Amino acid sequence: MNKKNKEYYEKMLIYLRLSPIPEKRTEELLLEILDHLLIAQQEGRSAEEVFGENPEAYCEELVQSMGKYSPYSIGRFLFIFGVGLYVGFLYDGIFRLLIDPLLHRFFNLPHKTGMDVSIFLFPMFMVFAVDLVMFFLRKSTFMKLGGRILWGYFLPLAFVYIVPLVIYYFFRDELPVIPLPAWMSLLIGVLLWIIHKALFKRVKVF
Repeated sequence: MNKKNKEYYEKMLIYLRLSPIPEKRTEELLLEILDHLLIAQQEGRSAEEVFGENPEAYCEELVQSMGKYSPYSIGRFLFIFGVGLYVGFLYDGIFRLLIDPLLHRFFNLPHKTGMDVSIFLFPMFMVFAVDLVMFFLRKSTFMKLGGRILWGYFLPLAFVYIVPLVIYYFFRDELPVIPLPAWMSLLIGVLLWIIHKALFKRVKVF
């Protein structure tokens, strides 16, 4: 495949794999597209001549033709929720054991006395954050450099990191604290990670 057709196909590949359609159907579509493109190239035609000059519109038509698909299956929900839960506990344990003492040395900050209840809100946030981040990345696929930086990097980064930090900053005094030792929080995170790996070892949820 020549360079131009390869770039065109790779962008379609990224867009479709980030779309809310089943993985099996996505791969079937990509194989069909690749076959058409290889045949067209042998005939001396470019990707634009086969699929048009607006690949995003073409890909969106394909997604729409698949019908409505809800990404919120129970298996997928439990998978993402489980990841958010063990990541939350691991973060809390590592932060209080390593980062909090270091910050206290250089800044006049109060020590954390326990685990914030917000840890249990994090998995719920992740369930919706995953799909929104995939939407941002999908939108950036066919954009020029400036658009890719904004939609593919800045907006996902802002949503996943900056928004939660801003919310936490304004509501941190209102959130109750569970008197759980940092080492125990870390241990629970490790146990949840092991359980999660065992449960979803052979289960595909995306």
